[in-house]
Amino acid sequence: MQSDEEEEQEFVALLTAHQGPILAYIRSLMPGFSGASDILQQVNMVLWRKRESFELGTNFKAWSFTVARNMVFTQRRKLKKGAWLIFDDDLAERFAEEFEEDDESLDRAHRALAQCVTQLRPHDLELVRKRYAEEVGLDEYARDLNRSPGTLKARLFKIRANLRRCIELQLQTSPQS
Repeated sequence: MQSDEEEEQEFVALLTAHQGPILAYIRSLMPGFSGASDILQQVNMVLWRKRESFELGTNFKAWSFTVARNMVFTQRRKLKKGAWLIFDDDLAERFAEEFEEDDESLDRAHRALAQCVTQLRPHDLELVRKRYAEEVGLDEYARDLNRSPGTLKARLFKIRANLRRCIELQLQTSPQS
């Protein structure tokens, strides 16, 4: 039987070893979101607080991913209430399920997204880049283009819907590695 100190050391080792996979999982659920590291820190705090409920020798990755998934979906709900436009929950849920089943699935999903993004029209790609990569607000970008924020919001909705369909098609037709 291990001492409390030995169990704590083993838990710390598991937590440390899984930082990369947990962060990748969070990013798979929140593509383009710059706060993934902040969510990871929140996940770490929850895992630490709940460490006594984890049974050593069981699947740490599955347990930690469940906590991460809950934290991500909490964050997604907060972002939906604000000005952020994010991929819908169904697509995020699909990424989560595939990631949990097989790490290769995340690579497939990212490849599908990358392929689909290359098919965007230049002005749609620019809108996506401004909104998600550069995190420019819709109001600000609309002023720059002399367009209404509602028009850009509607266009982003259509772009995300098209990307979703494209990704789903790519995932259905691409061979699994």
